[in-house]
Amino acid sequence: MILENLHSVAFIFALCLASFSCNKIRQYTAERSFEAGLPAIINVGEVDTKVKHLEIHTNNSIVPLQRISDSSWCFVPKEDIPMRAKYEIKSATSHPTANCTITVSENFIHAKIEQQDILRYAISTQFPADSLPLYYRRSGFIHPITTRQGAVITDDFPEGHVHQHGMFHAWTRTFIQDTLIDFWNQHAQLGEIRHDSVLSVVNGPVFSSFSVSLDYLAYLRDDTLKVSNEIWNFKIYPLAEHYLMDWEIQHTWLGPDSLTIDEYHYGGTAFRGSSEWNLPEGAYDSLVFVETNLHSSHLESNHSRPEWITMYGLTDANQYAGITFIPSRKNFRYPQPVRVHPTMPYFCFAPMVLGKFVLQPYDVYKSNCRMLVFDGKPDYSLIQKIHESYQKDF
Repeated sequence: MILENLHSVAFIFALCLASFSCNKIRQYTAERSFEAGLPAIINVGEVDTKVKHLEIHTNNSIVPLQRISDSSWCFVPKEDIPMRAKYEIKSATSHPTANCTITVSENFIHAKIEQQDILRYAISTQFPADSLPLYYRRSGFIHPITTRQGAVITDDFPEGHVHQHGMFHAWTRTFIQDTLIDFWNQHAQLGEIRHDSVLSVVNGPVFSSFSVSLDYLAYLRDDTLKVSNEIWNFKIYPLAEHYLMDWEIQHTWLGPDSLTIDEYHYGGTAFRGSSEWNLPEGAYDSLVFVETNLHSSHLESNHSRPEWITMYGLTDANQYAGITFIPSRKNFRYPQPVRVHPTMPYFCFAPMVLGKFVLQPYDVYKSNCRMLVFDGKPDYSLIQKIHESYQKDF
């Protein structure tokens, strides 16, 4: 599978379009400024297939470039780059190492930065506690997500909402003709989502990535039909004190009839926060902080339409940690309403809050977002910089 549309800052440069050979040095002029520490894309023109690694040279630093497509390459600058600055691109003299490593086992996709495990994607079916019904079993989700300092910020099979799983995507109240299908609430036993296959894994000097395929199954008239396929392209950028992730979802409705996603108060791209953020008094209470660019509380944020949302809380080490979601401005109904539970640590981007919509056979619904995983409390200046740079790519 070809990885498409790396979600980072797109920068256009004045470049020679001649083929880049193994010993060629290409000089160019930056046509805009960009900031240190944020992923950027440049178009280097045609590159000889013998060239496997490139470097970008500034006055004060050398950083690796990583191929995205035939002509597009990604890098993370070490210093601010002013407009009209002169730079060079050269073939790398050595094979750059990957700071983020992704591996595949029988049951999971694993990702780590240096020696720290940071996330795991469930290939095999995961089961709830023995005391719970088997219909809560699930594959095709991400848990745990762990910060650079080792704090786990997601939960799986949480008490009271066993159907929630770290980071996941699902529709809730939908109809195929007059038949209600629910892919979110597993206890309704009206639909199911399963991991299908691993499509690709890339370990690179700028980002590492994996792509997976998931199937949506609908229970129709005593039959089980595959009605949708979903592709996740997931990229991880290891940075100095935190890391960024890009989550690209391509949901293709296969039919045979249209799917109506009914107006409802939740569904879509979802995040379930750490069990450490729950209060011991009960499964429906938590001590977690939710803020957006618009509001600074759960209740105010619910069903608002923010440009970003952050959730954070104390970990068992008595340190703060959390995550920020920045959806793409190209998403359907952007900015999408965000469902924020009034007490539990979870939220989702729910375009159906604004009214129903319909997917015809082979329609493709896309949802893209960038995430910042951090230790400590949110750095709002950094969040705003990431938001602005991410949106410029679109």
